[in-house]
Amino acid sequence: MCNAAAGARAPADTRDQVLGLLRHDFHRVLEDFREFERLAGEEAGQTGQRLVQRTFAELKMIAAVEEQVLYPAVHQALAGTDLIEQSEIEHACIRRLVDELESAQPDAVDYPRDFRILGEHVRLHARDEELELFPALREADADWERLRTDMQSRRAEMAEDLGIAPLARVEDHEALASGLPIDAPVATDDDVIDETAEA
Repeated sequence: MCNAAAGARAPADTRDQVLGLLRHDFHRVLEDFREFERLAGEEAGQTGQRLVQRTFAELKMIAAVEEQVLYPAVHQALAGTDLIEQSEIEHACIRRLVDELESAQPDAVDYPRDFRILGEHVRLHARDEELELFPALREADADWERLRTDMQSRRAEMAEDLGIAPLARVEDHEALASGLPIDAPVATDDDVIDETAEA
C-alpha cells in the first residue's frame, strides 16, 4: 500500500520539480535585475556590465529550455488554450530587447533605463507564467520524468555554451519547491513600462 501511494505521488513530485526549476531560474534572473539597481556610481561600471552579460545569458538559457523542451512537451496537453502562444510572444519581445541592448553602448545615457525596461518585461512574463501557465501545467498530462531529464540536460548544455555553467546547478531541492518572488517590481522608474501595453 505504501509503495502504491509513493508511486502515485512520484509524477506530482517530478512535475513540481520541473515547475520549481523554472521558478528557480526566474527567481535568479529577477534578482540580477534587482542587483543592477543596487549598483551605483563607479561600482556600476565593470561589475554592472558583467552582471548585464550574465543576465542576458540566463535569459537565453531560460528561453531555450522553455521553447525547445517545455513548450513542445506540453503543447498537446494545453491544446485549446493560448498559453504557449502568449509565452512565445513575450519571449519574442524579451529577445528583441536583449538584442537591442547587446548592440547598444553600455555607457549610453539610456542604457540603465532600457535594462530596467527589460527587467520589467521579464518580471511580467514570469508573473504570467506563474499565474496562468504553471497552474494549467499542474493539471496537464505529460511525461514529467522525461521532461525533467530533458530540461536539466538542455539547461546544462546552454549554460556551458553561454559560460554560466555554475548557475545551471541546482543542488538544493528545497529551492525547487519555493515560490517565485515576482510581486516586487525590478524597475524603479515609475514610467519604465506600461503593464497594459501589448508586447
